[in-house]
Amino acid sequence: MKIFSFNCLVIALLAINVSLLAQAQTQPSTDSRAQVDSEKGITGFETFQGTINSDSRIYKLDSNLGWDFNKHFGVFAGVPVYVTNVPRSTTTNGTTTTANTSQTNSGIGNAYLGFILKAPNPILDYASSVTAYAPTGSVAKGFSTGRVGVDWTNRFEHTFHGLTPFFVGGLSNTVPDSVFFARPFTSLGAVSHLEEGAEYQLVKHFYAGGSGYQIVPFGSQKVFSKLSGKGKGKNPFDTSTVSTGNDLTRENGFSTWVELEPSSIARIELGYTRSMTFDLNSFAFNLRMNVGKLLRPKH
Repeated sequence: MKIFSFNCLVIALLAINVSLLAQAQTQPSTDSRAQVDSEKGITGFETFQGTINSDSRIYKLDSNLGWDFNKHFGVFAGVPVYVTNVPRSTTTNGTTTTANTSQTNSGIGNAYLGFILKAPNPILDYASSVTAYAPTGSVAKGFSTGRVGVDWTNRFEHTFHGLTPFFVGGLSNTVPDSVFFARPFTSLGAVSHLEEGAEYQLVKHFYAGGSGYQIVPFGSQKVFSKLSGKGKGKNPFDTSTVSTGNDLTRENGFSTWVELEPSSIARIELGYTRSMTFDLNSFAFNLRMNVGKLLRPKH
């Protein structure tokens, strides 16, 4: 039954993908030649994010480079670098107190290659991306599963007078990081990941938003801890370097954030994520630079 549901979800998303892209292609266009050309060219993003909670500190630098062929299709590639830290702590058992030393891991994650399809529309904006991950990260440090990863993500949104509701749904064989939650593990196993929320422009350049998310696994999951199994909690990634079983990656929670976008080049976000399943309260920052925009020719 789980396999049947998973296949039905894939077919449904493919049908929506094809329908919306066909609709976008047949929309009458009023763009000038200069406007069309402005959608072409190099893309590049430098993103530095951090997730801080009582369990660990995870920092991620993601370098991304690509090319937009037009306003509907582009390709991209990149590689993340992780630094994870479990701070020093003490545990007390009766009259015995044990000091646990600080644990730090660092290294590259899985290099990735993908493409994105965009269907801007007055009724509903839609984007779909497919990303393949090469097993370039360290399995021992939890930065990779040692297997190729694939993720297919779809995003729907529409803006009403400054309010932008959105829905994100995807299928993957690994749980992806989110903007405000760099996960303390890398997983192997089929999952769907969902997010529903909205963002509101409070004043020019300043936004606030919130969303709920769900990770729904299909079948057996394998979890590789980025914390070397030395976290303070009781989750599988806290107590073991590698764990296998059903529902290990099942999760639900919510995020809130504020965002400052002083220009089309830079974006600064501060957020909070509550993982109900893992009992984690995480504070996050996300700094993003659109370096590709600086490299594109001006029209």
